[in-house]
Amino acid sequence: MAKSKNHTNHNQNRKAHGNGIKKPRNQRHESTL
Repeated sequence: MAKSKNHTNHNQNRKAHGNGIKKPRNQRHESTL
């Protein structure tokens, strides 16, 4: 069960990197401003 949860997180992290992790991070910065 725990392994399944970890696998999902790992996959999402890898996908975000390919999509551009900087893009979503920028949006967060704008919210702070």
